[in-house]
Amino acid sequence: WVVMALSVLSPCWCWDMPFALLRTKIQLNTQVRRFFSDVVTNSQMNWSRRSVIKYLNTKQNAAKSQVFDSEIAVTEQKSTGFSNSYRDIHRAVDKFVQCSTATAELFFQDNVDRYFAPYTSLIQSSGYGKTRLVLEASRRMPTMYVNFRDQASSGHPPRTTKAIASLFDGLSDTNPMAYVEDLTYRIALAVHNGRKLGPLDPTGVDFKSTTTSWAWDLHAATTDLHRTLAYIPDSQSPPVLLVFDEARVTTSTFPIQGNDVSQFRLIRRALRLCAGAYPQLSFVAVFVDTTSRLSNFSPPASKDVSARTLEGDGHLFEPFVLRGTYNVFFSPLTEKVSDWSVFATSSDYLLAGRPLTAMTCGVITEDFKFLSRKLNCGLVLAEQGNGALSHMLCRLGSFVDPHARLAGQLVAENMATLISVSHDRERMMVMYLPEPKLAIAAARKWDDEALFCNVLVPSLQTALASGAVTAGARGELAAQITVLRAFDAVSNRRTGLAGSAVPLMEVLTQLLPPGADAHVDLKQVVPLDLHDAQVACAQFVSIDYRIHRATLAELARLHCGVVFRDMEFGVDFAVPILKGELGLLLFQVKNYQERITKGTLAEYCEKMLPSKAFGSERKFPMETLKQMDMKCVRVLMQTGG
Repeated sequence: WVVMALSVLSPCWCWDMPFALLRTKIQLNTQVRRFFSDVVTNSQMNWSRRSVIKYLNTKQNAAKSQVFDSEIAVTEQKSTGFSNSYRDIHRAVDKFVQCSTATAELFFQDNVDRYFAPYTSLIQSSGYGKTRLVLEASRRMPTMYVNFRDQASSGHPPRTTKAIASLFDGLSDTNPMAYVEDLTYRIALAVHNGRKLGPLDPTGVDFKSTTTSWAWDLHAATTDLHRTLAYIPDSQSPPVLLVFDEARVTTSTFPIQGNDVSQFRLIRRALRLCAGAYPQLSFVAVFVDTTSRLSNFSPPASKDVSARTLEGDGHLFEPFVLRGTYNVFFSPLTEKVSDWSVFATSSDYLLAGRPLTAMTCGVITEDFKFLSRKLNCGLVLAEQGNGALSHMLCRLGSFVDPHARLAGQLVAENMATLISVSHDRERMMVMYLPEPKLAIAAARKWDDEALFCNVLVPSLQTALASGAVTAGARGELAAQITVLRAFDAVSNRRTGLAGSAVPLMEVLTQLLPPGADAHVDLKQVVPLDLHDAQVACAQFVSIDYRIHRATLAELARLHCGVVFRDMEFGVDFAVPILKGELGLLLFQVKNYQERITKGTLAEYCEKMLPSKAFGSERKFPMETLKQMDMKCVRVLMQTGG
């Protein structure tokens, strides 16, 4: 049942984007080969280069080709915007360059005992522009770029055939130690050539100059390298950035006499050996992948087999979590907006989110199909995997357990955003940020009643049963779904586009049980000046701080509802009303198993008034709260028996 009265709300979507500051000094270690102790070196092992390449290409790349088929790859290539001017309003490039430089300086100043190797990982969900960030950084740092993309893929940038051949062709077919030793020397040559090449042309639009130039003719640099080792580069020279993009393919393991070995582990050991053998060549390697799992490149110490070979701490540098490209096309409000009705007719909200969602062409059906498949790791939505769950969670203000394996999976494959990682890399905080276009793509799947009931909802039930996702103390998640379904129904009738602005009165009518509107006069419940008001809600987003005016304005502009902190006094979630300012559609959720009295209902409704619910937070003057009392609608929802 639903009971309505009057009420309102407020917050600000403003966040800091820190990066790991590297401070600790380390000691030089001359015994650079000791990490080989866990590598089997039997010369009789059947570990030929051809067999490894066949394994990687058939198992991993074939799966990738299935996931990112030509249709999606072509669409994504058009969307990435490599030829467009780069927007960096949050200084993401500066932070990445600073972090990379600090990593190299910290490792090479005192060297090896504390850290395993001079490498880090660049991680984030798909569509955040990780490769484009590296391209922009290469204009400031000498960069040697390697891309392991499948040869048949039409994605961008393409596979760097010359670079891969220069580094890996002709390495030992049978001996891992020989493989690593030879690769060590080739990495040194590549770093040396990268220093000579210098930063890319600031006007360039891709990595062509570094992937096809003389810089990857490594054998020609042998004599020059020995001459270079006679001097130490100027301390002001930036380190060389050695980038391994689409690096997921290197993490596939293959058995060698009972041991699982991956190309990534061998590359990582070669990086460590190179740093010890050629300390004059300051460099930092960065592993990047569109859907990489954090544990692939920066595993927790408890799960890192290689770390056990070190006598020192053997720490890994913290990964760089890319967040600075969020909302680069959605400029923040620069002045107070006194009438939120302007947000009802604006389409700016479709530009919010990661660059990929903002740069898809518009609101055509193909765009939403593309984004829906991205939510499902590039596949058509099916009952298996987390794709169905992602279509639910990207619209709900939910909490994913940082300890759960699901958290990493949602980032790796299902478009969830990685917010932060614990220092031990055992836990990660993830969420679906306000991205209305992504939510609208999911809403189109909600409209399929059979799919919604038989696939989407069961996927959420499974996640709730496992404890990886919380439903709320009183079933708030179910209440959010009910409200979103009401908004979708009205939007489909009015505009055909979920998340668009629709009449408030129609949404309230949709929330009532069938036939109830004959007995409920909404005009007696809703304030007179809100009878013609509009509301919009494509998704809900959770906040964990005290609300204020700027947050409410941003949420109104984003066509988003807000979920308050757990057990918030008086109100559980709200949707901005797009008329005037500070008008809110407020919701409180209860799960009583028995009938409650009118007196109890009146008590609950009283607590939902903004002057009661938000009065203790002191974000608004009491006079403003009293005004908010008169331009809000309160909805009490019962989700229990």
